[in-house]
Amino acid sequence: MKLSQAIYFLAMSIFVGFAPTSALAEGGPAPGEEIVSLQLGYFFPAFDTKMRVADEGGGRGTDVNLENDLGFDRNETTVLAGASWRISPRNRVSLGYFRFHRSADKVMQREITVGDETYPVGAELHSTFDAAVIPIAYSYSFIKDDDLEFTGSVGLQWSGISFKANGSASLGAKDVDAEVQSEAQAPLPLIGLGLTYYFTPKWSVGGNFGTFVYKVAAGNMNFQGFIMSATVNGDWWLSDYVGVGAAVNWFGVSIDVEAPRWNGSLNYQYLGPQIYLTGRF
Repeated sequence: MKLSQAIYFLAMSIFVGFAPTSALAEGGPAPGEEIVSLQLGYFFPAFDTKMRVADEGGGRGTDVNLENDLGFDRNETTVLAGASWRISPRNRVSLGYFRFHRSADKVMQREITVGDETYPVGAELHSTFDAAVIPIAYSYSFIKDDDLEFTGSVGLQWSGISFKANGSASLGAKDVDAEVQSEAQAPLPLIGLGLTYYFTPKWSVGGNFGTFVYKVAAGNMNFQGFIMSATVNGDWWLSDYVGVGAAVNWFGVSIDVEAPRWNGSLNYQYLGPQIYLTGRF
């Protein structure tokens, strides 16, 4: 069992075990009236990832598709977690977290240049791509009644991104045994709208959409590009306190990066279902 799976099942056990003992009875928070909401589940996205790393001498570097050129699997599974705090009936803050660790081995079918290293056709390349995503948002409910809540939000999609490649080859006059690594912390702003409709006290559907075109300068780092995110979800409450849900999430980002450890671009998107357990108190 992977460490992430062990943590997930342990957290799920704690989550359910510490739910209020009155969870099977009536009297809990009404829909949209909870103070604290916690979420824990799994995410199953499919990726399309393109990147470019320039060299220190100003060379542009090769545009590389991680799935097609480097052999990365398009599909990934990860644990997701989230929490929100309703400060007042119309004001809420939320925090989420999920992380991807992807790796691949591929014999190069074309020559590519990543940073200061060039890997020829036939080189054996082992590469990894890690991304930790932390969405942070403040939401305000413009409309809030017994069966409908319409919100606007502002926040950051904080992404920690790391790429590493290690290649080797002995092909005639070309001997390659080189490693390159690039990483960046990307604070990506996001504004959005959300809608939740309560068909009954136990069943709700909703969705949200966010986007931003940005140019961010933070210290000696510069990011510019765009970000878009969309989610559709449905929730069923097993009791006043514990519910289950499913969602489909799409996310796309295009970044031009100028940073000490990454100079180039990153374009990636993912689409996939989520399943989760929710507690409200």
